Amino acid sequence: MERPRERGRLSAGGGSAAQLLAERRRQRAELIERARRFAARLPACLGVEAVVVFGSVARGDFNVWSDLDVLVVARDLPADWFERHRLLMGEAVAPISVVGWTPPEWAAKLASGDAMAMEAAGAGVVVAGRLP
Repeated sequence: MERPRERGRLSAGGGSAAQLLAERRRQRAELIERARRFAARLPACLGVEAVVVFGSVARGDFNVWSDLDVLVVARDLPADWFERHRLLMGEAVAPISVVGWTPPEWAAKLASGDAMAMEAAGAGVVVAGRLP
């Protein structure tokens, strides 16, 4: 004979909906705190204006395979993409995916409707500084 499901339990058997939502909020807060720690370790010489979490973590629909998408807007990023990436990723601990733009690049991306910029501006969570 099959047992009826307990009231308030999800079919996956992982706890009540309230417990699962609370755990999800805790996981999201932990990931956002990881981004704050990343931002605090960025070199001062970059002239960081803002660090923003965007993507699935910001929206809250992340899963176990999601990375932590972080946008860094900084005045003094190197023009060379590889050097820029090396400087930013030198502070990153997996699974963080970092994109770096200067304030003029940020403005151009917003003006062109770039999907990443629009998401960072709309649903992004600013963890350091302020978006220009």
